[in-house]
Amino acid sequence: MRKFFFIDYDNTIFSHYSHSIPRGAAEALLKLQKAGHKVILSSGRGLSDELLPDLPENFKPDGLVGANGAIVVIDGQKIWENPMNEELKNRLIDYVQEKDYLLVTSAEDEFYVSSLKHYEASRFRETEPQVPRGDADFDLLRSKPVFSFFMNESLEIIEATQNHFPDLRLFYMGDELGGADVIPAENGKVKGVERVLTHYGAGFQDAAAIGDSMNDLEMIQAAGIGIAMGNAMPEVKKAADYVAKHIDDGGLADAIAYALDFFS
Repeated sequence: MRKFFFIDYDNTIFSHYSHSIPRGAAEALLKLQKAGHKVILSSGRGLSDELLPDLPENFKPDGLVGANGAIVVIDGQKIWENPMNEELKNRLIDYVQEKDYLLVTSAEDEFYVSSLKHYEASRFRETEPQVPRGDADFDLLRSKPVFSFFMNESLEIIEATQNHFPDLRLFYMGDELGGADVIPAENGKVKGVERVLTHYGAGFQDAAAIGDSMNDLEMIQAAGIGIAMGNAMPEVKKAADYVAKHIDDGGLADAIAYALDFFS
């Protein structure tokens, strides 16, 4: 019977430790689709068919849950989008500009950063292929639809920002990766997962969720089988039904194999 695999991208498919997609991960994803299962890329990134990150050759996901549930695409058709409220977005922009924090996002196929100086010293300098627009150009976002942001700051600053904005949710990415996804409180990956399953007339019992970070926690808890990568944050491992191997030790292939065995 066809099942639905909701799989995170960063440090689940793509390793930020080796800066590559492990070979075993690529093979497992292709084999999963060939067996007739649906594979939905579920990411904090603002995904669209035009803005897909590096993926294995010949692999294209059956659907996308992007920007932590604010964008849902199935077979190339966008079925849901929920951009950030303009008043909330402008308050956040004002806040980070006043504090001189680094906030990044994509909007209308362009990459924006709140501070070019801070961007040059950040990890995005090595991992983001697009040339950013920043400083004064960041204000252009006030009139553009934005679905989520990423705050590249310390845990202390992230927690202070969360306290300042109860109408936002900040998902800390852990000590190794750092930073936090920033989304409206009403969004979340699990909401996107639910919309995909409803579209197919399926339920959470038909779903496997695989991830590593706090923005994956809810979908891992809700899915019929929730799996944490071996490199996942402790809170995510604790909530999962199974903890797979580290991403660079065949983690995704291990996770997929366990889920298939569970469903069999």
